[in-house]
Amino acid sequence: MGIIWWIAPAVVAVFGAMFILTGVGHVARGRLGRGTRHLLGGSTTAAIGLALSLVGLNMQLFARLTHEAPVATVSVKAVNPAHSIYDVTVHRLDADIPDQVCTLQGDEWMMGGRVQKWKPWADVLGLDATYRLDQIENKYFTAERGNGRPITACDLSGKPNVDTFVPSHWLPWLLSNFYVEDRRFGSADYMPLADGAIYKVVMTQSGLNAEPVNANAAKANDARP
Repeated sequence: MGIIWWIAPAVVAVFGAMFILTGVGHVARGRLGRGTRHLLGGSTTAAIGLALSLVGLNMQLFARLTHEAPVATVSVKAVNPAHSIYDVTVHRLDADIPDQVCTLQGDEWMMGGRVQKWKPWADVLGLDATYRLDQIENKYFTAERGNGRPITACDLSGKPNVDTFVPSHWLPWLLSNFYVEDRRFGSADYMPLADGAIYKVVMTQSGLNAEPVNANAAKANDARP
């Protein structure tokens, strides 16, 4: 619906241009008074419509290119803090998928997946980045701290509803007939493991992003080395 905010003013600008043309026609026929009124009114209408359409287009571009879609909430519960062992619950927000609990050992959790990014003009028309989550795994604050320690991870199952916005049989046709595909890449984000912390993961047009939801998560994030 946001596209209407720049299309409607553009239509007004077109009507203004039409008034200008009719004004030119009246002047050419010697109707100076009527022609002048049409020229002045058309110029004003066209200028206002064009200005508003540019403002609307900029707003639409900003809204689409900064669009975020909710993916999941990640809740952390300490199991054995002395050994950095935590239960991490992934509650999906992008589809009706059962919660998954994964036991991780480390300083941080990291969620990753595969992303299909489209050209900016396709984003503006409503084609959001599509994705499929792969897994959630452990991470340490430093490589030195993580070397020699076990890798703990869980596969993430289920297809996000966002993929249904672009029917699968459309994709080959779009890719073969239009310059819409930007690139495919792996994306991941991570946050600290802390008892009681809750985080929200969103999909932007550029990849995954995570942010703290409650005080425990914000405190842990602020304390990261």
